[in-house]
This record gives sequence, C-alpha cells and structure tokens, in this order.
Amino acid sequence: MARFIISAFADEASKEIKKQIEACKKNGITHIELRGLDDGKNINNITPDDAKELKKTLDEGGIGISALGSGYGKIEITDDFEPHFEAFKNTVEVANILGADRIRMFSFYFKNGEDYAEYKDEVIRRMGIMCDYALSKGVKCYHENECGIYGDIPERCLELHEALGDKLGGVFDPANYIHCDVDILKAYDMLEPYIDYMHVKDARYSDGAVTPAGEGDANFTELLRRYNNKGGRLLLTIEPHLALFEGLENLESTHKLTDYLKKDFTYASRDESFAAAANALHKQIELVQPIRYGIIGVGNMGTSHVRSYESGQIKEMRITAVADINPERLKICEEILPGVKTFNTAEELIDSGCCDAVIVATPHYLHPPLIKYALSKGLHALTEKPAGVYTKQVREMNEFAAQHKDKTFAIMLNQRTNCVYRKMKEIVSSGKYGEIKRVNWIITDWFRTQSYYNSGGWRATWAGEGGGVLLNQCPHNLDLWQWICGMPSKIKAFCHEGKWHDIEVEDDVTIYAEYPNGATGVFVTTTGDAPGTNRFEITLDGAKLVCEDGAKLTLYVLEDKTSDFLKNAKEGFAKPKGHYEEVELDGKNEQHVGVINAFAAHIIRNEPLVADGSEGINGLTISNAAHLSSWLGKEIELPVDEDLFYEELQKKIKSSTKEKKVVEIKGEVDMSGTYGS
Repeated sequence: MARFIISAFADEASKEIKKQIEACKKNGITHIELRGLDDGKNINNITPDDAKELKKTLDEGGIGISALGSGYGKIEITDDFEPHFEAFKNTVEVANILGADRIRMFSFYFKNGEDYAEYKDEVIRRMGIMCDYALSKGVKCYHENECGIYGDIPERCLELHEALGDKLGGVFDPANYIHCDVDILKAYDMLEPYIDYMHVKDARYSDGAVTPAGEGDANFTELLRRYNNKGGRLLLTIEPHLALFEGLENLESTHKLTDYLKKDFTYASRDESFAAAANALHKQIELVQPIRYGIIGVGNMGTSHVRSYESGQIKEMRITAVADINPERLKICEEILPGVKTFNTAEELIDSGCCDAVIVATPHYLHPPLIKYALSKGLHALTEKPAGVYTKQVREMNEFAAQHKDKTFAIMLNQRTNCVYRKMKEIVSSGKYGEIKRVNWIITDWFRTQSYYNSGGWRATWAGEGGGVLLNQCPHNLDLWQWICGMPSKIKAFCHEGKWHDIEVEDDVTIYAEYPNGATGVFVTTTGDAPGTNRFEITLDGAKLVCEDGAKLTLYVLEDKTSDFLKNAKEGFAKPKGHYEEVELDGKNEQHVGVINAFAAHIIRNEPLVADGSEGINGLTISNAAHLSSWLGKEIELPVDEDLFYEELQKKIKSSTKEKKVVEIKGEVDMSGTYGS
C-alpha cells in the first residue's frame, strides 16, 4: 500500500550532473539523492552560488531531489565538532536553495576503539545540535546505519531515534547491516516506526559482496513487502556500489568495501552498473506490486483514483498509464505522477501493452464498450458506476465478460465496503428478525449547483449521461437498496426533469416499489434540497433498522414478531414491546481504495471482490424501471422490457432541445464528499 518514489545516487552513473539526470530518466528514476557533482565537487562543500546553478540544471532536466547525500557525522567522535558543524550550516543553506528537505547524515566513527557507552551522550549531543539547526531552517536530518559509526547496529540506531524523537528521521541500508552481521528482517521490524526511506543495496554475509537488490542475503523481496505495508509515499534510493569508481574510497571508507566490489557484480561501464541496479529494483517492485494498471478517463473521479495511488493507498498495483481526450487532464496526471504514460484514447492505452488491468472512469455510455474492449485484449477491468445507461447494453457486457472468465471483471460499488451497510445486509440476510415489511430511503443530500451541471457537455443530458440524479448520484444507493433488501417486482415512479435546475434530465424522484412477498418500498431523492436528508429505514417482522447519513445504525428489536402479535393480542390498542440493541460494527469503510485493493487481490490470489461486474445490472434495472414508469405514466413490472426502454430513451435523446454552455470549474475537485451516501 505504498507509492514508491524511486531515487538514486546518480553520481555512480556519471561524474557530470547532466549525465546523472540522463541516466535516471533512462532507467525509470524520478529523483536524485545528490552527492558527487561536476568537477569533483561534493554536496558537502559546494557554495550557495554553486547550488543556484545546480538548481537551474535540475529544474531544466525535470528531475526531483529526494535528499542531500551528505557525509556529515563521518568524522571521529573525538575530532573537533565545531568546524564540522560550520560546514553543515552551509549545506543546510544549500538544501534550502535546492528545495531539498532531507539531509542524510551519520553518527560518528569509532575507528580508534573508543567505548560506545562512554561516548553515547556526545553522539546524541552532536546529532541533536545538527538536527535542531536543520529543523530551524525547514530541513530534517536522516540517519543512515553504517559499520564503524555509533549507529552500526539496530539497537544503537534505536537508541538514537528514541533519544532524538521526531527531530531525526531514519534511513535503512540493508547492505550496511549485512556488513555488521545483522539479521535484516529483525532489524527492519525493530526500526520500522522510524524508517523514512530505504537505500536499495543488497549484500552477502559470506564475503560482504555488494549485489543488486534480490541477489544478496537481505531477503529483499520480503523486506520491500514489509516496507510497502507501511503505506503512504515511500522513498527508495538506489545506491548501486556495483562498480568501482574514482572517489568511492572517500565515500565508503570502512570494511574494505572496495575489495567487496572487485569480487562479484562488477560491470564494464558505469551505465551498465547503474542500469543493473535500477533494473533489479524495478523487478523487486514488480514482485511486491505485480499488477500494472491504467485509468481511462481522468476527470473528477479518475483523478481521485490517481490521487489514491499517489498517496500510497493501493497495495499491489502500480499505475503505468492514463488516458483522456482532454490534454489538460493528462498534464495534471503527469504532474502528479512523473513518468506515467499518457494516451489520447482508451483504445491506445489498452493496446499499448503497458497495463495488465484498467479502471474505466468515463461518461456512463462508454463503460460497457470499453470494458468489452479491455477484456477482449486480455486485460482485467474495473468499471466505475453505473455499469451503463440501459440494461440491454449492460446485459451484453455481462454476457461478454462471462466468455472471458479468466479475466477479473469488477464494478466500483464502493459503498458496499461501509461497515454500516455491510451490517444491515448481514442482519436482513440472517432471517433472524423475519421478512422485510417496508423499506424507506430518503436520500436528498445530493445538492448540486447549476455550475456543476454546466461543468461538462455530457452532464445532465440524455445523449451524454442518459439520466440525472438516478444515473449520476444514486447508483450506489440503488445498488445498496437491492443488495440489502432484494430486487422489487414492480416499480411506479415520478421523475421530474429539470425541476430545480436548467437541465433536461431528472433532478427530483420518488419511487414506489413492491416486492414478491408483499413488502413495499419508497425511495426519494433530489439534487435540489439543502441540507437534505439521508435516512434508510428497514422494517422487519421482528425488528426495525435505521441508518442515518450512512454512519449511524440503530436496531430496535421486538419481543414478538408483528405478524404473531397482531393476530394473538387480546387488546385492541396493544403494541408489541421491544428494546434497542447495540449494533457492533467493525469500523471499516475503505470505499474506492477497498474496491481497488480487492480487485488486485482477486487477480493475484482469487480473493473475493467487493462486487463482481455483473452485479451492476441490478441497481440499473431499478433506475431504468423508474424512468420508464415516469415516461409512460404507469407501473412497470421487473424485469424491464429492455427494447421498450431503449426505444423510449432514444426518443428522449432525439427530442433534446437543450444547448448547454459548458463552464470550467476552477481548481481540482474534491470527490471525498460524494463517498458517504
């Protein structure tokens, strides 16, 4: 559940900064941890003027800075600290000029046999001084473990973090721990709360040889998997050390590292060495996040999915591509995810070969044809809601998907992850309180302004969207209604078109439903009420469930079922007694992220989906029946006459007289408020 940001000590690819940038871009690396620079300079000793020129070069090259790979803390613990600290101040100034907020540091050498316990307080004092100064300038210090310094083993690294707290970040270097004969996974588990980024450098216990990630004894795949579970934006900095280059002896002066390099994994050139290290990391990431996915349609909802990935909430998939007909939307995605591939059409993305799966987040009519095309090309597919506009189209999609059972087909019915609705389904399905007698859902907190409807030419039109509040805002509610209560057998509806807005589709709806067992239901929704109401009430024979705002659930349990009590009670005005019972919830409400992660888990391990794609037709059936009932002015029996609905829909499209003035909504739209209903 991480979004890995890949960086590198690119001075191992070249001494020249421009060539370092080229090497990073060539090998799928978006950031540099600055260390060795042009003309033999080092990040430790460049001037502020040098830093300004360096910043221009980096900006022009389009590369980010992950950290300054300084060598501070690489002096003897008995050496004079003041000159060291003065130089450090200069590097902090350099960091500010470069826009870098991290400085890598160490915890002082003990080469002359000094006693660790005796100098522990001095180590902490010196590090604290540097950390405090850096923080005062908006920069944070990050300690790297290394043989020969105080923080050579995890126990002493832990001492430093506990002593300095949030002042000090942690860099985990597995190869350096191997050189100290440390168990890597135990070290990681011990330090996990303090690890802010990781150096990608593997090694062997037997001879200390540095290897590409996964070729040594660091158990790198499992290490990366545990790091991935930490979640969020996680930094991985490649430190190849696979080929000897000038100046390395000055960078790594302990444990005869140069001898290790000569023994194994040496390469003919810096380019070859750097590429080998980068490729090894990419392969490890593929093992931990094996599914490459693309997002088709990066408007409001699609961009929200991009943000979910960028913030590190997706566990086992990585975005490799996005597609949209709007170049500006693609540009936004490139800014969010540097290096992502962009395509002008869905078909180009699907045909590119750079994805194993896609999420379709386009206008509604396009969901079925794009899902079918993706499945036909061997991709797994997850469609946004609704499944489509009319059931005939969706049924054909479902039949097509059934012919491609080797591929996962899912739908974004994210409200099914809400613990409140899951508990309602559990209670109703258990049969403990008898059959449903009555269902009422007032869901009128979907308030939308006219500018919302004007934000896209396809919105609120029969040709572009195929409907209004039922198709855009309420697919989740209609799905939950049938998921929890079952499908009704008859529908009578009143769909008022353009009642509150200048639109041609419905913005105010009342649905009356009848069930096979005689139960009834009423569903009321609109985008014109404020503040609106969200109350979902289910009356059972022996209990009553009430859900408020998708967050609060109450259960009133009767001592006698109403069907028995009304027959057997001796008093005319008697009422069955009952009491409120506490409903235990697990508190989980993972929403879109939960659906996407379950989608990945199903692809990899055949774990359950939140909702199979074929289930999208159920809520749409209710929606189609409601529209048809309103258009024809009569009760509609389910299943809907699909051909009749399609014919009537075409009439609505052809009779459209609205010419929308499309206006752009400024700024990025926050979709989180749409998740709770």
